[in-house]
Amino acid sequence: MKRKFNASIGSLNKEQKTLWIIAGIAVLAFLFAPAVIESYFLRIVSLALIYLILTTGLNIIAGYTGQVSLGQAGLYGIGAYTGAILAAKLGLPFWICLPAAMAVAGLFGLVLGAPTLKVSGHYLALITIGFGVIVEKILVEWQSLTGGPMGLAVPAVTLFGHPLSEQEFYYLSLGLCLLTLWITNNIIRSYFGRAFSAIRDNELAASCMGINLTRYKLLAFVLSAVLAGAAGCLYAFYSAFISPDSFSFSLSIFFLLTIIVGGAGTIVGPIIGTLLLVIIPEYLHFLDKHRLTIYGALLIVSVIGLPQGIVGAIRKKLPRIVNFLPPEDVSAHPISRNADNYATGNILDMQNVTKRFGGLTAIDNFSMTIKSKTVHSLIGPNGAGKSTLINIINGVYHPDEGKVTFREKDLIGYKPDRIALAGIGRTFQNVQVFRNLTVLENVMVGGHGKHKSNICASIVRTVKARQEEGTSYQQAWSLLKFMGLDDKASEYAASLSAGQQRLLEIARALAMEPKLLLLDEPAAGLNDTEIKHLMQIIKTIKENGITVFLIEHHIDFVMDVSDTVTVLNFGSKLAEGKPSEVQANPDVIKAYLGTEEAELC
Repeated sequence: MKRKFNASIGSLNKEQKTLWIIAGIAVLAFLFAPAVIESYFLRIVSLALIYLILTTGLNIIAGYTGQVSLGQAGLYGIGAYTGAILAAKLGLPFWICLPAAMAVAGLFGLVLGAPTLKVSGHYLALITIGFGVIVEKILVEWQSLTGGPMGLAVPAVTLFGHPLSEQEFYYLSLGLCLLTLWITNNIIRSYFGRAFSAIRDNELAASCMGINLTRYKLLAFVLSAVLAGAAGCLYAFYSAFISPDSFSFSLSIFFLLTIIVGGAGTIVGPIIGTLLLVIIPEYLHFLDKHRLTIYGALLIVSVIGLPQGIVGAIRKKLPRIVNFLPPEDVSAHPISRNADNYATGNILDMQNVTKRFGGLTAIDNFSMTIKSKTVHSLIGPNGAGKSTLINIINGVYHPDEGKVTFREKDLIGYKPDRIALAGIGRTFQNVQVFRNLTVLENVMVGGHGKHKSNICASIVRTVKARQEEGTSYQQAWSLLKFMGLDDKASEYAASLSAGQQRLLEIARALAMEPKLLLLDEPAAGLNDTEIKHLMQIIKTIKENGITVFLIEHHIDFVMDVSDTVTVLNFGSKLAEGKPSEVQANPDVIKAYLGTEEAELC
């Protein structure tokens, strides 16, 4: 069990041990900082720690989930004013003000996140900018509550009636900052974190793995807002006075800049970025009037010169920071035998399906039945509508007419994540791996739907949560071994060849434990050896009770593995039957080669 537990978090190689040593030295430096630095710089470091709480939260939404938010200063201000109002006007202690500020900011994060789910990119940025401007305006105008431009005085933090000294407040900030990093690290290492990263890399593929995009984007917004609220409340007590101009739009730019400079989508990135951009400006006071110009210039330089930040640049030099170890009992046969009630029945039925894109009819009155535990192939010329048909089955497209049922349940109207969880996995014609996740993590994303632990269980790593992670980890290793990719487990998916990425997609889909597996041109880009390996994989999948719906141009491959072949031509069914029947069909020969005398090969 000890080996399995250690493997679930990855082994420590030379580079990672070095990083942990550096981290330990850094923590010790922060612990002993009050003894060696003067009061002014201690306050600067305290401010950096407060900012780090916020930027760590921003990194969840912007770095890991890939949603650009420029309204963080507004959430920061909401947390600050919530804490300040409760303390100054109601006399409540810091220990009540802090969770209240987190809750209120989290609620506003939910409100902000909800309307942004239908937009992305610069549109999302504009909405969050608007949110920040509105918050700043309310803080100025609502004078009876906020004090308006005159601001609010905030009482000192007390412990059992004792006001905390400057050093004691520093340690409070350090403790809350370390707690934030611990919580965030546990989230990112869980299936929640993998879901966030999958959404960032490829929303479509994430949805087809059973990840509810709405749920996880909202969760990311709320988590980010909660940490912004905590930082804001801490800042209010730190400064002892707050006013609206402390939460201007320029601060949102600053927060975003810190994670870009340090390295978005990494735990260490916000730490490096925040410390650099808080401490260095203390030596550049004469440039304070040009702060926005400097931030803008730094943003441009960072995006062009260090698109992945400082940590990203280091990662290029040390690409295998984590070296995953396989569990001791890696199975050579990872596919569970599917024993259900559809052994001889029909698993999928399409009746009179039509799909139009404007004036183009991609699928025209198409009907097809797929028998359970068979390999059913779909062939046809380029542009025949084959990929469109797969997209209809798994909910990417909704048909204009017709009916699609899976295991006697209607699929029309359901989103890809719901259909995926119902038991339909897929690969893509154009490979859609999660490029910034490791090969092992890609496969673990496929097992997303089997996790039942909530976010709190993942944060504290309960026994159930660790057991689920261990099971997912072991299954992923077994599937990689089955696909011949186990030696690539610790590498980033982007580093794999095109053929290896296709095999990785299949392994990821198998991790879903599907009843029906949709393979969209899996042999494309594979050499002869790899194609033979893929043939055996598909046969093994079928032997274990998983139905395969295959789209492929490699005819010899199709004829070797298929039980039934359907031919699609310009969106309509041209022929259907056993491979030998279809191969000899003159209409099929004509559609493929343009002459009835040609031999299909």
